[in-house]
Amino acid sequence: MKSTNQEAPAGTSANGPGSYVVLAGSQRAVLPGAHVLGVADADEWIEVTLKVRRKKPLPEPAGLPGKILTREELNEEYGAAQEDIDTVKAVLTGLGLRILKESPISCSIRAGGRASVVESVFRVKLFHYSHPGGNYRGRTGEIHIPAELAGIVTAVFGLDNRKLVKRRPIKKRRTSLDLATRAEASRAWFFPAELATIYSFPAGDGKGQTVGLLEFGGGYFASDLATFCQDAGVSVPTVQAVSVNNTPTNQKDGDEDEVMLDVEVVAGVCPAATIVVFFSTFDEGGWVDAIDMAIHDTEFPLTVLSCSWGYAEDASGGWTAGAITSINETLQSAALLGVTICVAAGDDGSSDGVTDGHAHVDFPAASPYVLAVGGTTLKKSSSGAITETAWKDGDGLRADNGGSTGGGVSTQFARPSWQTVSIQSINPGSIEGRVVPDVAADGSANTGYWTVVDGQGGVVGGTSAATPLWASLVARLNASLGTPVGYLSPLLYGADANGQALGLSVCRDITVGNNDTASIGGYSAGPGYDAVSGWGVPIGSALLNGLKTK
Repeated sequence: MKSTNQEAPAGTSANGPGSYVVLAGSQRAVLPGAHVLGVADADEWIEVTLKVRRKKPLPEPAGLPGKILTREELNEEYGAAQEDIDTVKAVLTGLGLRILKESPISCSIRAGGRASVVESVFRVKLFHYSHPGGNYRGRTGEIHIPAELAGIVTAVFGLDNRKLVKRRPIKKRRTSLDLATRAEASRAWFFPAELATIYSFPAGDGKGQTVGLLEFGGGYFASDLATFCQDAGVSVPTVQAVSVNNTPTNQKDGDEDEVMLDVEVVAGVCPAATIVVFFSTFDEGGWVDAIDMAIHDTEFPLTVLSCSWGYAEDASGGWTAGAITSINETLQSAALLGVTICVAAGDDGSSDGVTDGHAHVDFPAASPYVLAVGGTTLKKSSSGAITETAWKDGDGLRADNGGSTGGGVSTQFARPSWQTVSIQSINPGSIEGRVVPDVAADGSANTGYWTVVDGQGGVVGGTSAATPLWASLVARLNASLGTPVGYLSPLLYGADANGQALGLSVCRDITVGNNDTASIGGYSAGPGYDAVSGWGVPIGSALLNGLKTK
């Protein structure tokens, strides 16, 4: 997206030394419901991440699996040119900023300085705002960059640190002691390994695999994991907590529920895997930096990454165009590297928690380079019979103590050529966009996952649970195949050995239920692919066999 306003701010000229140009995709508005508290203090320390153009555009990862790039090849062919990095560093230091870090492979430079200097460099005015969802530092309008950097710098993050709506699991909390007294036949919830059996996961424990988790709050607590593993009867895996830009890894702010859910689902299915938990701030800059670090990390090279967080792709005051573009490019590079990215589709049905009456889908689930995961309600009778429908509890909205699977048609991403489905958006005049989700798994808190958080056991649901379960399946598939599954989504829509879509033969179809929460309506499950459960829930052994023929 290009800005049509190329005028420099007052006091600058459009040409010559000292001139500035508009940074396309940087437009910001005040978050609805926010009120100004005051201007940012001139001496406030602010750190920003600048994105730098690539040597050449990333190619589409068509034909995968097949040849995947090494990180060295990605950097050499598609990283940022050192000449561009050096130019940006020289300009920024000349204007008073301090260079903190540079990364050619992620095309990024980290810089910091006093607020007054940062405002001058980017021609913005920073304010502190109050908001029901959390106070933040922000700006309005567009960012301007020195003319010498035009065409080199593609985005700037960190000036505005508003928090995007968090993905919270649906919880039913009880003490761990209850676990020992509940009759096996009477409980509705599952240990992750039980779901792996129901979904016919390939045998294994994830040995040799490194599973990454993106977290934007909370903390990791080894004592909770040890208790969970004892309850579940599995060994305790190796877990590494990684701080992105000095973000705490041990906060007890309520979001530790989300973190421990992710860790314990993977631990329950892949106890021999290495689990790497990346902690970052829940703002655009935090997203950009966390995904860059997770994908390009050389200390813990991932085979699969799970993300249970997101925000409606087109909600007012949410993502900027620059952030969506930058994050999507990193996800594209992950596909080229053979890293599978599993992302939750959302827990508020067709509205995605936006109250404008229209249907919305979550980002980054809407990216064409991820495996978007929806939710179901799975019930097991005393005789062992399984029934499964699209997940929708109550009215489908978490704000009303309900919840339902996200799903729908993107307004930001065109439908990729490999997604050969005929579903149309229920929003009038919408584009033929990427359809979400691709697949699903158990997501209802009423039939959810046993977890241990803050020393207490309980049952948790949501696409936040279904997503690390799929990531665990991918880890087992990688181990069984001896090679990364990689960019999985297009394969599900391509033909299998019988000439039908692979998704039809490797997933159990979910044909009952809907995710209707928006005033305009929602989507319904039905035979074959749908915008509620995707191709359905996994038949892991069939997926393994199907991938062997690819």
